Amino acid sequence: RHVDGYIMALPEGLEEEELIKIGDIVVQDFEYDIQSRSQWEIMYEDWMKLAIQVIEEKTWPWRHAANVKYPLLSTAAMQFQARSYPTLVSGNKIVKARVIGYDPDGSKLRRAERISEHMSYQLLEEMPYWDEEMDKACFILPIVGTVFKKIYYDPEKDYNCSELVLPKDLVINYWAKTLEDCETKTHILYMSKNKIKENQLSGNFQEFDLNTATVKEFEHS
Repeated sequence: RHVDGYIMALPEGLEEEELIKIGDIVVQDFEYDIQSRSQWEIMYEDWMKLAIQVIEEKTWPWRHAANVKYPLLSTAAMQFQARSYPTLVSGNKIVKARVIGYDPDGSKLRRAERISEHMSYQLLEEMPYWDEEMDKACFILPIVGTVFKKIYYDPEKDYNCSELVLPKDLVINYWAKTLEDCETKTHILYMSKNKIKENQLSGNFQEFDLNTATVKEFEHS
């Protein structure tokens, strides 16, 4: 449903008034969380500009003054990436299950090894871009301080997906102590109108006028 410029997929079977009420609450919670981290977003943009060496005209101490910046942050991030990635992704045994409790006959250990082997295969062979996005995460982490990996089953693709989520696209209240303690968590998803229309035709999204909607969806929990 389209509420105040946002697109939301809401369950069927609810009255129109109830849908609008739910939509208003979701949008209010989202905007409240956005407001709580407004200062952080400014700092985030500054960090990214430093990392990717954005060229900006200097006006102090005079206009067009030299603006040479040594890529210290970029160099440090690349060094962190070069060390952390091979440590986390070493060989083809990515997942290592741990045995908890008494295991006299070794059955738990054998099961743990089978699970580890299967899940490692899923990550490396069945999840497109997992390896690439893990590499990106190791580069972005030292720049912005935190990144997220979202793993979920996609019914359309019929396999598990692993997605790198940047902190600017995961909106939570800035003052929350932990991710688990957040009352609301919102993942911003950028979608084309064609993709939205596909979801409408498949029944995932309700029908609404695409010409008046902002092409942005957020998954709210």
